[in-house]
Amino acid sequence: MKKESKLWNRNFFLLWQGQLVSAFGDALYTIALSFFVLELTGSTAVMGTIMALVTVPKVLLGPLLGIMVDRVDRKKLIVIGDLIRGVSILLVTVAFRFGILKIWMLMAVAVIDGICSAFFNPAVESSLPDIVTDENVMRANSVYQIATTGAEIFGQSLGGAIYSQLGAPVMFLINGISYLFSASTEIFIKIPNVVSEKSKGTFRENFKDGIHFVLRYEGMIRVIVMSFFINFLFGIIRVLIIPWFVDNPQLGMTRYGVLSAAQSIGILIGMTVLSVVRVKASQKYNWYKISLFSFILMIGVAVLSNQYWIILLLFFLAFGFQMIFNMIMNSTVMQRTPVNKRGKVSAMKMTLGMAISPFGNFVGGMLGEVWNPRGIMFVSVLLAVITVSVIVIHPTVKEFLNYDTTGQK
Repeated sequence: MKKESKLWNRNFFLLWQGQLVSAFGDALYTIALSFFVLELTGSTAVMGTIMALVTVPKVLLGPLLGIMVDRVDRKKLIVIGDLIRGVSILLVTVAFRFGILKIWMLMAVAVIDGICSAFFNPAVESSLPDIVTDENVMRANSVYQIATTGAEIFGQSLGGAIYSQLGAPVMFLINGISYLFSASTEIFIKIPNVVSEKSKGTFRENFKDGIHFVLRYEGMIRVIVMSFFINFLFGIIRVLIIPWFVDNPQLGMTRYGVLSAAQSIGILIGMTVLSVVRVKASQKYNWYKISLFSFILMIGVAVLSNQYWIILLLFFLAFGFQMIFNMIMNSTVMQRTPVNKRGKVSAMKMTLGMAISPFGNFVGGMLGEVWNPRGIMFVSVLLAVITVSVIVIHPTVKEFLNYDTTGQK
């Protein structure tokens, strides 16, 4: 299939608008689930466990499903992923309506969500370079993420108020319907088939092939290892922000929703910058390094502040920088990976980068039972600064990120 030169071609638009709808419902569901579990159990440990269960399948199944992405029809994986998630969340809504909803059901849906994401995300990520031209890959990633973030802004800013007025079941229902709508539009996307590797070896051999490819680049290894540690430390923080706001009478659920929206607006601004500004290949490492350190330090200052507007501003700026360094890394990895390896490399990157995140959620939930959330979050920030300094400030990372597609293969 010939790729269209314009960014907003039919296939990209269908993928983009489907994500826009499902992301809005997902934002409502995430807030509703967190508040509902905390209200029902009063335990940060249980809340952290459910958040961790979404990530565990991505870690355990990511490499296997990444190989599958390189062997089967990626459009089917994308449609089926949204369809299963929509049905499972609607079943939770029905159980809530009839008064039979149990915590184990929410845990089961969290696992299902994680499994679907484990093959949905690599399928989308590996498909983007095949439906837009090389010069539009970074812009496509940015614009695609804008859909997610823009929807999250509305969902998160309204989430606390909707939960207070209508409760969790309405928010669950919206999310289930949004996934089904997204699946119905993704049916019409045309994604070119990948040259199958079925005759070239077993799953084990293909997995080893993906590992060998990643090991060719020390810079790639370093940015993935950095993600591994950062996801653990910020997995702790992500869990503890909720009890920090809920337990503080000057903050509360509504202001948490506004904070979540501020994060999303920051991400939106970061993506907008990358969608309109062409970052020179020789400057990508500097952009990456500056935005990464800015993200960490602003979170640290926000945790120390007692002024809500300062916390809001710093989280807004921090997550704008987060999107910049993430997009630079993801786009570089995609551009340096051959088409028949993108699925497994994308899954491997996601798996290794997120492998410890569920443990971070769990540890954060457990520590929140015995120690002040803000103290735990600040220690996590200090450890993040040390980790990034050791891993990222290295010439191989600079060489990897400053890759120029016009002059190299």
